[in-house]
Amino acid sequence: DWPHDQWPAGRPSHALDYRANVETAIWAGMPQREIAEGCTFCHNNQTKCDTCHTRHEFSTVEARKPEACATCHNGVDHNEYENFLLSKHGTIYQTRGDSWDWNVRLADAVEQGQQAPTCQLCHMEYQGEFSHNVVRKVRWGFNPMPAIADNLDHPWFEDRQAAWQETCSTCHSPRFAQAYLEFIDNGVKDGLAVEQDAKKVLTKLYDDGLLPGQQDNRPPPPAPEQDAPGGFFQLVWAEGNNPSAVERIYAEMWEQDLLKHYKGLAHVNPGGYTYSEGWSQLLKASIDIRDADTQLREKAALKARVARLEAAQQQAVWRLDSPAQQASAGGLGLVLLGAGIASLLLARRRRSAP
Repeated sequence: DWPHDQWPAGRPSHALDYRANVETAIWAGMPQREIAEGCTFCHNNQTKCDTCHTRHEFSTVEARKPEACATCHNGVDHNEYENFLLSKHGTIYQTRGDSWDWNVRLADAVEQGQQAPTCQLCHMEYQGEFSHNVVRKVRWGFNPMPAIADNLDHPWFEDRQAAWQETCSTCHSPRFAQAYLEFIDNGVKDGLAVEQDAKKVLTKLYDDGLLPGQQDNRPPPPAPEQDAPGGFFQLVWAEGNNPSAVERIYAEMWEQDLLKHYKGLAHVNPGGYTYSEGWSQLLKASIDIRDADTQLREKAALKARVARLEAAQQQAVWRLDSPAQQASAGGLGLVLLGAGIASLLLARRRRSAP
């Protein structure tokens, strides 16, 4: 179990991936069931084996290759496959993998000539033993969060980092392995800090009721999902001004950009966390969110000022507090009285005329 309930017990994992899927509120509530089932197609390792060992051969060789992972571990929020292929590990796999003996047991693969790791070699190993538990060394989970970043010195996390150091030391020196593992942690914390700052800005906009349409055009998400600014549900459901544009930016920021930043670091794809994905996109989202905050608050302040001016102007028409206002009102009264008398005299003259 996670030491501070950062994740539910046993998750995230293949062993409980279907349960995690059906317990997601928006998955249960959204009416577009065919779209929701796109999640189920990958969250089914809990109940079946042919996600990796596909029909009809149930091939171990097939399940040993990174392509077996690619169907699910790709895309905007878990692009492990892309990061692996663009790393030097993946480059070696793509250029030399055809010469490797894929029938060799994972435990013997390096000794038998496999010059670089695959997904399976790193994630199925724990302290020299191999199994289908691919999260035995999990530390950051599916996505970074403060509850993890603030507790990395807990023995639970330190033991797993030590296990990762042992795994990497199969090919690298322990010193190099430890240095890069710390490098990953520090880089992830940098990205998390940018995302958390943006979260505070968006949450304050929501609490202050300043999001576009928040007062009169914000339908609630389908039950049992609960409304929240920048929530996961806003990536797969939309109605009215829910989500607003700035919320969608933040939802993509925490659920996609931050994860790609983390995955790029963890899989040693420098372009995947510095420029093309990750950090650069986190900064872009942060800039967009802060700009939206400035514009929405300036608009709200302007509307409040106009409302105050209109109210003051409306009251001023009937207020006779000062001598000048009283004189003006008296003069206006005399003018109206004179105009009335003139009209009566003119009417009498017309009636008396021959």
